[in-house]
Amino acid sequence: MRKAITGIVLFLLFSHYGYAKELSAVADKYLDEGSWDKAIGEYEKLLAKNKNQPEIYFKLGNAYCKKGDLEKAVESFTAATQLKPDYAEAYQRLCEVSAQIGAPEDELKTRLNEMQKSPNDAGAHFRLADCYYKRKYFEDAQREYEATIALDPGKTEAYFNLGVLYQDFNSHDKAIDAYQKAVELSPDYVKAHFNLGIAYNKTGRLEDAVREYRRVIEIRQDYQDAYVNLGIVYFVLRSYSDAVESFNNASALDSNNARVYYYLGNVYSKMDKVDNAVVEYKKAVKINPRLVAPHFNLGVIYLKKQMADQAVEEFTQVIVLDHDYAEAYQNRGKAYELKGDKINAQNDYHSYQHAKSAFARTYKEENLSPYYEGSSPEK
Repeated sequence: MRKAITGIVLFLLFSHYGYAKELSAVADKYLDEGSWDKAIGEYEKLLAKNKNQPEIYFKLGNAYCKKGDLEKAVESFTAATQLKPDYAEAYQRLCEVSAQIGAPEDELKTRLNEMQKSPNDAGAHFRLADCYYKRKYFEDAQREYEATIALDPGKTEAYFNLGVLYQDFNSHDKAIDAYQKAVELSPDYVKAHFNLGIAYNKTGRLEDAVREYRRVIEIRQDYQDAYVNLGIVYFVLRSYSDAVESFNNASALDSNNARVYYYLGNVYSKMDKVDNAVVEYKKAVKINPRLVAPHFNLGVIYLKKQMADQAVEEFTQVIVLDHDYAEAYQNRGKAYELKGDKINAQNDYHSYQHAKSAFARTYKEENLSPYYEGSSPEK
């Protein structure tokens, strides 16, 4: 009789375990599909039957994050850490979401300190470093990334993130060392090659930059930014045909990237293919009319071709977008003078002198590329 009862109890336990596992699988499927409310409902059913499940609280927190209910996400991640004090992933998500909702500094610091419970765990140091980085505690982040590497010299992401941190502060030589170590450990680490290319570019090592961008494209042929940055380096090296090829490859991947056409226009201008340059600049401003530089360059071309009306139109657009742009007033004045409109020409020359003396600046065209892909330490 006792054996029979024991058998029944075990059967019920395993049945319950199987049912719970099935519910969890259903909830996970909803989470993967983006059905946040359904996933939340399934996870809450599981917790109603057994609240001592830190992993379910963790998944529930992720579901609330996806839904945008960050307050409830914090509650869920907190519950996970209370049930499982060494739950590093839950602590990491907790500090990330707390930062998003503007949690008090002392609360966030407490969460970060909790992640230091395992002083010889490289993963704990790495996760703490990420939290410091996201809170802009950069010296602390650097210390923790270095501690991670000391404990685990094979931690590729730690070298990469350390490189990002150095790059943030224009320490490009140090960034190069960190990225080189990352790609030694993981030869196909695309973002490390990409950022290494930027660091080489920043330090004037242009041939090395070309090699890294080409390596990125070899690994991932759809990486548009690599084609763009490669085209920029070729432009600086005066390898104009190679630059044209790179920018055309970039535009083939995304025909709505206005800056690619702007860069391509610059290349054609240097090649004295002015008509081609006009076509590309027009594409750029059609996609993004608020880009100042292609309007200005169009105006310069029209002025040289003595197409005064078109030049006035382009320089006027520049001034509308940036009323402090001294050179636009000067060039529009020349265009008015070409038209025989001396009054407007004199007004623009006066505005040029005023803008030049008042603001004492030279216009900087749009950044040629993103500084690097993202400013967060993600693989």
